[in-house]
Amino acid sequence: MAKRDYYEVLGVQKGASAEDIKKAYRKLAVQYHPDKNPERIAFAEKMFREVCRAYDTLRDKKQKSDYDRRLQTIEQQHKVREAYLDKLSKLSQAYAKLELLLEALLHQNYETGISMYEQLRHQFQEIGKEWRIDDFLSYEESRDCEFLIAEAYQKLGFSNGDEASTLERHRKIEQAMLIYEALLSAEVNRPCFRHFIQEVKERLKFIYLYHFSVEGYYQTSQIPLAKIGALKLPKRETAWIYKKIAEFYVEIDRFREARTVLKMAFELQPRLPGAKKICRTLNMEYQLSVVSNKSHTS
Repeated sequence: MAKRDYYEVLGVQKGASAEDIKKAYRKLAVQYHPDKNPERIAFAEKMFREVCRAYDTLRDKKQKSDYDRRLQTIEQQHKVREAYLDKLSKLSQAYAKLELLLEALLHQNYETGISMYEQLRHQFQEIGKEWRIDDFLSYEESRDCEFLIAEAYQKLGFSNGDEASTLERHRKIEQAMLIYEALLSAEVNRPCFRHFIQEVKERLKFIYLYHFSVEGYYQTSQIPLAKIGALKLPKRETAWIYKKIAEFYVEIDRFREARTVLKMAFELQPRLPGAKKICRTLNMEYQLSVVSNKSHTS
């Protein structure tokens, strides 16, 4: 696994008794206490926190039981992934590898599927070629495959697990967004998704709004508001999205941007529900009346 589990942190076996766990904790707590390591304080503080976190979990029976179940699930997933990768290494044809990739995604083995996808791309890059799904599947099958890949990136990006770093999770979210956008673009040129395209728009809307959350705003590149307009959602829905973005800007004290986006919302829907509070915050009663009058006279 990517990270040491709590048993490894404390240096005990998974079947260790409560007394053994306590002894191991006391020994390590003394060893890594910051007061005893002034020459390497940062390292000591990190290790001390890790040891305390491990002990707090393993000393509590319920927390330990829940953690053991999660650990067992992760280990099983790891074994499945290793089995897939071992099978993948024995396949020589790209089409067979792609079939294995699809098998993993269809069974919701997202980490395995994405690992295979990126491995295939890397293999082709090494020989100076671009790996294209369309070279192996029909047009419709290629778009379906891309949808599954984007879904896997999205699921992994928004997972609450601590196995991946924050930047890695954001990279996956960005990848999902780019693939969904490519699917929308392809649909304009050659429709094949039909009723599924609404699901793509919903997922893009979710990702776009994530960019205007505190975590997304400070960890990813900002998306232009034009992307939201390009979804061509109903005016009422687009106005609601703009209002949510304006509320986020108020939250981080960027009032000028909040006013700009809120005006865009009112231009689409003059009587925007739930906007009284943010209007009071931004002192926009006058702007609201102007927008409303303009809408009634047009």
